[in-house]
Amino acid sequence: MNKIHVLTAEISSKIAAGEVVENPSSVIKELIENSIDAGADSIIVEIKNGGISYMRLTDNGSGMSAQDAQNAFLRHATSKITSVGDLEKISTLGFRGEALASIAAVSNIELITKTQDSDGVFLQLDGGKLITQQTTGCPKGTTVVVRDLFFNTPARMKFLKSDKTETSYITDIVQRFVLGNPNISIRYIVDGRERLFFSGDGQLKSCVYSVYGRDYAKSVLEVDRCENDIKIYGLAGKPESSRGNRTFQSLFLNGRYIKNKAITFAAEAAYKNTLMTGKFPFYVLHIKISPEFADVNVHPTKQEVKFANERTLCDVVYWAVKNALAHSAEEQIIHFAPKIQQQHDLKSMAKEPERQINMVDNISLNNTTPRQQRQQNFEDNYQYKIVGQVFDTYIIVEFSDKIILIDQHAAHERLLFEKFKMTYQQNQQMAQMLLSPVAIVFSPPEHVAILENLQVFSKLGFEIEDFGNNSILVRQAPITAQRQTLKTLIGELISLIDSPGEAISDNEDQMLKTISCKAAVKGNTIMQKSEIDALINDITKEGDINTCPHGRPLFVTLTKYQLEKMFKRIV
Repeated sequence: MNKIHVLTAEISSKIAAGEVVENPSSVIKELIENSIDAGADSIIVEIKNGGISYMRLTDNGSGMSAQDAQNAFLRHATSKITSVGDLEKISTLGFRGEALASIAAVSNIELITKTQDSDGVFLQLDGGKLITQQTTGCPKGTTVVVRDLFFNTPARMKFLKSDKTETSYITDIVQRFVLGNPNISIRYIVDGRERLFFSGDGQLKSCVYSVYGRDYAKSVLEVDRCENDIKIYGLAGKPESSRGNRTFQSLFLNGRYIKNKAITFAAEAAYKNTLMTGKFPFYVLHIKISPEFADVNVHPTKQEVKFANERTLCDVVYWAVKNALAHSAEEQIIHFAPKIQQQHDLKSMAKEPERQINMVDNISLNNTTPRQQRQQNFEDNYQYKIVGQVFDTYIIVEFSDKIILIDQHAAHERLLFEKFKMTYQQNQQMAQMLLSPVAIVFSPPEHVAILENLQVFSKLGFEIEDFGNNSILVRQAPITAQRQTLKTLIGELISLIDSPGEAISDNEDQMLKTISCKAAVKGNTIMQKSEIDALINDITKEGDINTCPHGRPLFVTLTKYQLEKMFKRIV
C-alpha cells in the first residue's frame, strides 16, 4: 500500500464534491471500499441499532503505519492518486481521501491498524478531534469502530429512518459488495446475529446463493462476451426469475457497483418478448474496461458513471445477455422437443373426447337441453343463455342479438378485486386459515422485508411468523393456494411496499390487484357448468364494469348483424 499524503489544492479542486455521510450505510460503503483497496480478502461488518449506535468493520488488508493512520483522518489525504492525470484512470474504489475525515467529524471513532512490519497502533477521535494515539497488539489489518453517529449534528440525526430501515440500507450495500467481489470473504452481523456469510470461493453463483438464496442461484444463465476491448461476464436470470421492480439488478464496473440507465435499458432489451409487461429481469453483470474510458468522478456517491464509448458498451451488454438467453432456449428446445411432441400427440388423442363431452356439459346447464336452459336478466332488460366454454379460457354467452366472449380470468379477477377492496377499506378480515401452515424460503433481502412489514401483510390477510434460516411460516392468507403461488404472491407484494412498515395508498390498490390475480381462475382451466353460471350471474350484478383491475377487457362482442355480414347473408 502506498503512503498516505494530503492532495494539493490543484488536484483536490478537480475532484467532484466529496464524500457526504448521509446515513450509516454511507459509512459502511466507504469503509468496505477502503478495505478492498487495502487488499483485504476477508471482511467482517457488524452493526447495532441500524448502525446508528455502533458500526465495526474488520479486515485483513495491508494496514497502516502510525503516521499513515493519523494522516488518514485529514481532508484530501489519500494513497490512491498523486497527480491530476491519475483522475483519468482511476482503478481503486476510493480516491478522494475524505471518507475517514467526514466520518470522524460526526461520530466517535476508534481505529486499530497494523502493517506486516510495524507495531499496531490505536487511535481514538471524538467529533474529528484526536483524543488518543498509542501502540497496541493486534493482527495485520485494520479495524474501525464508529459509535454514536451524528451525536454532534442533531439536524442530520432527525432525518435518519427507523433502525430496521437503516439496517435494510446497510444490508443492501453489503450484498452488493458480495456480488461485486467473489474472491473476498464477507461476514455481516446485525445486532449480534449473523445475517449473511460468503466464503469468498470466487464463484459468482455462490455469491447469488448467499445473497438471494437457492432458487435464484438455480435460475441463472452464464453471461460471457468480449468485444472491442470490453468484457462482460456474470449471470442473467431466466425469465421465470423476473420481479416487479429492479431491486435485484446489479451492475459492476471494474468491481465498482454502478447505476447507468443506458446499460440497464440494454440489458432489459435483451429480454424483449420473454417477460410480461411490468416485470424486470434479475441479473448480476460485471463490466471490465480500461479505466481511462470511464469517469467515476462525476457524482459524490461514485455510482453514476460516464463512458467514452457508451453506445458500443450498450451493444456489447445487449448481445452478451441476448446470447445467454438464446443459448438456453436452444438447449431447452433440443432437449425437450421430442418429449413435448410425443406428449402433445398422446394428450390430443386422449383429450379429444373429453373436450367434446365438456362442451356438451357446458351447453346443457342444469341437466337440460340448450332450448330449456335457464334464462336470466343481463344490467335487467334482456335474457341471456350460456352457450359454452371455448379454449378452456373464454365463456360464450348469447345475449339478445349478440354473441359475447367473456375472459373467465379477467371476469373472476374483477369480482375478487371488488370484494377484496370493500373488505380492506372496511378493515374487515380478509384471511383464510390454511389447512396446515406453509413454510416458504425467501432470499435474505426478501425475508428481511417481510419481517419488517408484518403489519402490512396482516392487514392484507396474512398471518406470518419468522421460521429461521430466511424462511417464514404462513398460517393464513387472503387466498388458498399452493406453496409456490403463495411465494410468488408475497414476493410481488414486497416489491409494492415503498418503505418498511407502511404501504402508501397508491400501492394499496395494486396489492389488492395482485392478490385478486393470484386467486382468480386461470385461463386454460376447464370450468364446471355451475361455476360458469355463478360467474356470469355475479359479473352481471356488478353494474357498468368493462375491464379487469389491470385494464384488460372483460368481454368482446360480436353482433348478429356482423355475423350475417361475414356469412354473406347480408350484402
